[in-house]
Amino acid sequence: MGSDACRRDPDIVATRSDQTYQVSVERQKAAQAAGNYDLADLPGDLAQPAAAARVGKAPKQDKILRGGRSLTAVSRLQPGAALAVYGRPESRWAMAYWRRTGGGASMTELLSYARQLVGMTPDADLVVCLCGHAGQGPCIPLWAPRDEVSLTVQPNDLVLRFDGVVQRSL
Repeated sequence: MGSDACRRDPDIVATRSDQTYQVSVERQKAAQAAGNYDLADLPGDLAQPAAAARVGKAPKQDKILRGGRSLTAVSRLQPGAALAVYGRPESRWAMAYWRRTGGGASMTELLSYARQLVGMTPDADLVVCLCGHAGQGPCIPLWAPRDEVSLTVQPNDLVLRFDGVVQRSL
């Protein structure tokens, strides 16, 4: 994505040293899930994102857990960063896998349990991850290029941003 693309697209903000992309977060009108969960309910490095938020039914009910003041700040991508959405089931599956491996699961394996995983390559290309894992063998992330990315969330979902997890595209 060159600087011409940044000028045409208002969602991409470019400076001399930095490119960012504001990911749109679309809320589904789902019923509030029973019980809250937090970063402490995630295994390993999943519990240490650069930024995180728990989604409420309405924007004023969002709870910022780390690294920002709003869901908009949490969902801002920079080169090398990824956004992952975890619902309660996904966090439980990741935790169960973490325990089965004796705490030895890689970050890539844990991220493979996310409901959605989008990112930006170090070259500032937008990508969506198509990796599958579910404890069924090696996890090799496949980052598919996209012109734009968005997240679809439900109440109580966790939106997590991790820096430095997206590699160069092939």
